[in-house]
Amino acid sequence: MAYKKTKPTLAEVLELYDDTKKRYDESGLHSVFDSDDTFYELDILNKLNLPVEFQNEGIVLPTGRDLVDVCCDHTDIFNIRVWTNRKGTSQKSEEEQNLLRKFGLGVIYRNNMEASISPLRVAAKHYWMHGLTIIKDVWDADRWAGRPERKEEEEENTYAARIDEWRASKQDSIPIVIQAVHPRNIMLDPYYDGGMFVFETREELCFNVKQRFSKWNNPMGKKISEKVEHISFWTKDYRCELYDREPVLKVQGGVVQHTYGFIPYVPIDTGLGNLSADNDLKKRYVGVLRYVQGLLLSESRNYSISDVILKRTAFPWGYLKGPNAGSVTEIFQKFGEYNPLPEGVEIVDMAPKVPPEALLTWLSVAANYLAAHAAPASVRGMGEQGVRSGADRRLLIAEASTRYQYSNEAFRHGIAKVLSNCARIMKNVIPGNINVWAKTPTDEFDIEINKDKMNEPFTFYVEFAPISEEDEYRRHDDLERLVKSTIATKKWARKQMSNIDPEEMAIDEEVETLRADPMVQQIVSQYVSGKLMEALTKRSRGESIGNMPPTLPMQMGQRGQPTEQGRRMAPPIPNTPNIGSAEELQNKLKGMRSPTSMTQQGMGGGGNRT
Repeated sequence: MAYKKTKPTLAEVLELYDDTKKRYDESGLHSVFDSDDTFYELDILNKLNLPVEFQNEGIVLPTGRDLVDVCCDHTDIFNIRVWTNRKGTSQKSEEEQNLLRKFGLGVIYRNNMEASISPLRVAAKHYWMHGLTIIKDVWDADRWAGRPERKEEEEENTYAARIDEWRASKQDSIPIVIQAVHPRNIMLDPYYDGGMFVFETREELCFNVKQRFSKWNNPMGKKISEKVEHISFWTKDYRCELYDREPVLKVQGGVVQHTYGFIPYVPIDTGLGNLSADNDLKKRYVGVLRYVQGLLLSESRNYSISDVILKRTAFPWGYLKGPNAGSVTEIFQKFGEYNPLPEGVEIVDMAPKVPPEALLTWLSVAANYLAAHAAPASVRGMGEQGVRSGADRRLLIAEASTRYQYSNEAFRHGIAKVLSNCARIMKNVIPGNINVWAKTPTDEFDIEINKDKMNEPFTFYVEFAPISEEDEYRRHDDLERLVKSTIATKKWARKQMSNIDPEEMAIDEEVETLRADPMVQQIVSQYVSGKLMEALTKRSRGESIGNMPPTLPMQMGQRGQPTEQGRRMAPPIPNTPNIGSAEELQNKLKGMRSPTSMTQQGMGGGGNRT
């Protein structure tokens, strides 16, 4: 069925907002989001139900915060690698593929650099805390800055200096903005999976709103120091911006058509929840703290009670016994001995009815339940009981990491969708071309994105580099074996690594081959020698020096060796790399490398023996 554009009126937008807000209030989703924030911020001391006399001595353990941060740390957001699909076999398709790859990488890099905190880090934290993260990608016209054009007759160095000056003064120059929006401020379409509309709500200062929108009438008569409710409404074709329910966009009716072609909000679900029969939003969007909040309270309560008891029973205590016990006014210990007591008086030591070790045991039980639910000890860098070898520990870490496997994949797919949206913004919304640049440990470029070379559909695949050096080495080792066995070519292997430009690498390789060619070296040497002789001759004549310039040395064969082979007077100096250098490390790895692939299994058979 064909999609029909229908522009909503302002009254319909407000009616839809009220209905959606009512639905969200009834579901209680925002309430559980608030509860997730409370437990992450450790603001639960008043929920421990400690005795009144001990309430000020309560201690909240940071376990809830640790659980979210561990999950967030296992969601890779650094050293991003971007791939795009090649739409054909022509050279033009390959150039478009490389252009899109650099566009996606540049957009991520620039947004991470220009923000005070990486939007991907914020998104990852919302992702695990609430089971849902929302990433917004829009064109911010206020950040648009045109690149200076080259003047006629302007030298290249002068123009490059102006470009550098412009870049230094216009750091926020990329007009595509990626933001992580708190799920508490978002209301997705509760009636249609995939969403026909989105509401974003937040509070802003009345003074700031008046400064930005001079024609805003302040319908509720608020003071400049009070808060104003900002409602942003988006569909794939229309948008509306309201402040205290009054539109501020300069168009009749307050609802304006945009050219995005999509809703610029990307929701990413962790998959920890469940799609219930009644479509309960609380059951669908579930973070790692949602169902362990009781355990978190129990753990902090047990620790607080244990701490109170230990503080009161850490030193020996008891009572005095004897006929003159009432006359003792002071008791103290010195080097483990009590002060002298009157005759017939003795101290009777007492022990608590409930030993502190019992509470510590219960605390350990609660901690084990928490670790089993969200963050096993092995993924937090802690030891595991019963681990006997490195291989055993690696297996445990791999098993524990499967808890994050789907959620990590979903997060990467969500970032890929964000990049697709950014490409559509570049193609359909932003006027003119833009420049993107990036400098990472594995990539560096500064190019102009020509939108005429971008053709929809835009598809991206995002991957984050392995944290482990061993995993990275295995990856490169597999590619190297494929090339050596002639199963794959060098060009194909290089294309599997997004930090390498295959075309530039092929050119550099050809240049190195030419430089290492003995014939080329001989030609260059002869040319340089001739030019040097010519310069020395001219200088000798100009200075009227009677001495003739030195003659050319004997004809050289290979570099550093005369053509007439003679007996070597001394053995050559061995080329041994320095201890601890990268070359020595590479030699060790080459010596340790197995002649067969690390992943080969089941080959050889029982009869293949020597």
